[in-house]
Amino acid sequence: MRNKKVGWGGRRAGAGRPIGTGQGQNPNSRRNRVAIMISDKELRVLKRLARENKIPTATMVYQLVERRLNK
Repeated sequence: MRNKKVGWGGRRAGAGRPIGTGQGQNPNSRRNRVAIMISDKELRVLKRLARENKIPTATMVYQLVERRLNK
């Protein structure tokens, strides 16, 4: 009987993360979360903008914040 692996691998052959692909996070990755409270009206506006741009609401919020911070 084989010893049970611990970590990313699974029990099936070929399951889990391939060996050597763990290079760590990209330094440019977005990994910090921020929570905000907005009014119903503000949410309707955000959803409308997201729908018009055919992107998720969260992406629309990110783009608006990014645009403001890079001004």
